[in-house]
Amino acid sequence: MAGDKGKYYLIESKRSGNIVTAINKRIGVYDTYYTKTETNCSTMKMREIGGSDISVNANKVNPTKWFDLVPGSSKSDLANFVCKKNN
Repeated sequence: MAGDKGKYYLIESKRSGNIVTAINKRIGVYDTYYTKTETNCSTMKMREIGGSDISVNANKVNPTKWFDLVPGSSKSDLANFVCKKNN
C-alpha cells in the first residue's frame, strides 16, 4: 500500500472449511506487530482475532466483527494469498 513502509511476513496459515486462520508479522519503521486473523474465503471477509507487539505467543485475544477488505490493502493482499495458498 502506498506510504506503508512496513514489511509483512506470513508465519502460519491453516484452513478449516472456508475459513483460513493466519498469523502474520509486520515490521514497521518504529515497531513490530503480530496479528492473528481469520479469512472467510467464500465471502472474502476478514476479522482480527488478536495481536501483540511482543511475540506471536503473546497475542491478546480480542476478536473484531467480520469486515470487508479494501482492495490493495495489506489485509486484502493477505486474504488473497492465504485463500489461494490453502485452496
